[in-house]
Order: sequence, then structure tokens, then C-alpha cells
Amino acid sequence: MALKIRETDLLNSYKKATPEKRLSLMLEYYPEFPGMLHKIEKKTEYKIKTEQENIRSRRRAELDVRVQTSFISNPTSNEAINNVTLEEAFKTGEIDMTLLKDMEKASEYAETIRMVSIMKMDYQLLVDILSEYGAEDSVIIQKHLAEGKSYNVIADEAKCSSDKIKRRFTRIREEITDEILECIEMNCAGGK
Repeated sequence: MALKIRETDLLNSYKKATPEKRLSLMLEYYPEFPGMLHKIEKKTEYKIKTEQENIRSRRRAELDVRVQTSFISNPTSNEAINNVTLEEAFKTGEIDMTLLKDMEKASEYAETIRMVSIMKMDYQLLVDILSEYGAEDSVIIQKHLAEGKSYNVIADEAKCSSDKIKRRFTRIREEITDEILECIEMNCAGGK
């Protein structure tokens, strides 16, 4: 199945979206959503680390000597600390701005980290809500959202009408919407 949206477009759309649209994006890209978030996270980490290295290289070149940034310089330890700090930032949405010191795109990186954290939290809430449904509803949810099957295909497999499956999924979606929107609104600048 070819994606209709790139991960950077998903991030930008999610940033600007209303709570309803955010839910719609999560449902539309349900099986791909975690992978897309992972890709955004890894690309952002890569850009941050590359820019950090470029800053260090420029400093060394300007002074033509090794620059010691602390009393004890241990590049391996510093890199490990940076990796853990970045990993934690993508979980919490909060980043120690000293990690982004002197970076041209520091505010962009900080905003991306914050949004990825929010998107992960929203998606996990959706997954948790969906996991509470009973066996019959779970089958419909799984087949429609995760496997991308149409109502007709699900109905054929269940040996019932597609209208019945569509009504059931519509009911499930309304229940999900009622349950999740209040939470999504809390992190949504475009919310009510």
C-alpha cells in the first residue's frame, strides 16, 4: 500500500490540525503512524548530531587546536549523554536547550521533538482505547484500520452485509471520538 503522505507532511499537518483532524490522521495512517514517527525522530536526531559535529569542527578549525569544553573531556561519554538526552526528549517533549546550543535550527528541532512526543502520546491513547473493544469489534477495527480492508471485504469474510459493518465501524469511530478528543484538545493549538 502506497502512502498518500510523507512523514514530514504528516508532521506539518498534525501541527496545524484541529483535534478532529488529528484523530482522522491517526486513523487514516493507523498502521504506518508509528513507523512514520520513528522516521521523523531518527531524521531529527541525525540532523542534530550532524549540526553538533559541524559546530565542533568549525571551532577546532577556527582555533586550529582541540577545544576542550569542560574540565574533563570524554567524547564517547558526551555522545552517550547526548543520545540519552535526545531519547528522553522525544518521550517527554522537553529538551535541554544546551544540547541545541549555537544551532541555526534549534527552535525547529525543539518544536519537532515536542510534536513527535505529542503524536506518540496521542497515538498510544488511541491504541489503548481500541484495545478495550470486545472480540467482534476488535476484528472489525483490526481488519479496517490495521489491514486496510474495505467494509465489503470485511462483510464477505464475516458473511454479513457491508452496511452492517459500516454502521458498526461508524459507531466505534463515534465512541472513539467521544473518548479521545478531550485529551487531544489539551495538546492542540488549533483546538477549541
